[in-house]
Amino acid sequence: MRKHILKAVPPFPSLKSQPNSRGAFTVTEYTAILRKSKRLRSVMYADWGVGKKAWIRSEYHHMPVEMNWLIRFMVYTFVRPGDIRQLKNKHIEIIQGAYNYLRLNLPEVKRHKAATVSLPPAVNIFKNLWAYQKARGYGKSEDYVFFPEEKNRRLVLDIVGWSFNWILKELGIKAGPHGTDRSLYSLRHTAITFRLIYGGNIDLLTLARNARTSVEMIDKFYASTLSAEMNIALLHGKRR
Repeated sequence: MRKHILKAVPPFPSLKSQPNSRGAFTVTEYTAILRKSKRLRSVMYADWGVGKKAWIRSEYHHMPVEMNWLIRFMVYTFVRPGDIRQLKNKHIEIIQGAYNYLRLNLPEVKRHKAATVSLPPAVNIFKNLWAYQKARGYGKSEDYVFFPEEKNRRLVLDIVGWSFNWILKELGIKAGPHGTDRSLYSLRHTAITFRLIYGGNIDLLTLARNARTSVEMIDKFYASTLSAEMNIALLHGKRR
């Protein structure tokens, strides 16, 4: 059409695709993941497969100490895996008063740049992690929160993703109930799903803004796996 060969663009059929939800973890699975991340700290990974070489550096052949903190931090802050590699101490402010939480001023992602807030447990998780990093000579404002010693920040996601997959495979829950392959991103899905189920009468707009996404995305991808029975208390509730 630009070259004036056609007078108009011909109509194309609309294509519909089924949303591919990454699948959240249940409370039981999430608890098992936390326990396994602690138990594997002193274990060296050796199951590389026949003829395959270890591609992760030797210092990461043991489960990183930070993994347990990282897993819980993601669930209590709603951050994406991509946020983990660029999150610095200067991006986090501890707020203590009537409400205890972390204020996260994360770098802009997907046109979202407003500050977000965490759930209360994230405060102690960050304090413990911060103390651990200070003991290792890090913890300064410009230092990264997770794996500050790693200068190649793209490699951080590989390390974390590989370690998390190790945990899932040990537990036999790498694939979800419907066969969906689960990954580190499933922790964000879990965080949002837990709020939808256990967050009282939280509205989708508030949740979407704090998770730096849209109501449409929550309804399409995150809430799509919820059943009516999960929110039976709301369905059976009465006005007062």
